[in-house]
Amino acid sequence: MRYLAVVLLLVCAPVWAHQWTPTYFAWRPSHIDNIYVTNMMLWNARGEIEYFEIEVLDNDFRPVRFVTNETVFHVPHLRRKTVDIYINSRDKERAVYICSRSKILSLDITKTVVESRICSKAK
Repeated sequence: MRYLAVVLLLVCAPVWAHQWTPTYFAWRPSHIDNIYVTNMMLWNARGEIEYFEIEVLDNDFRPVRFVTNETVFHVPHLRRKTVDIYINSRDKERAVYICSRSKILSLDITKTVVESRICSKAK
């Protein structure tokens, strides 16, 4: 029975989500007074998902105001996208997590798709 369990574990295919890096980010001053910026990179390993949403959250996972070029963006399968995220200096200490969430198209209701959220934490 033990050997069967090991064989089944070895045969199972890996589950891939998207990657959101760096794992621990740091805010740095931008070219605008009282505004901080960080750069995040998303790599899409999921063939069925091509849209992602950005969230900036506090320690209790409540939203914190931020600015970026687009909060929902398109990243084709096996592609990368770098995103600049800006925040006001008064919100900088509250912004603990930056998360990316996969967005499922509502038109594709014939198969089950798992939504994933990956978060990076402030240093």
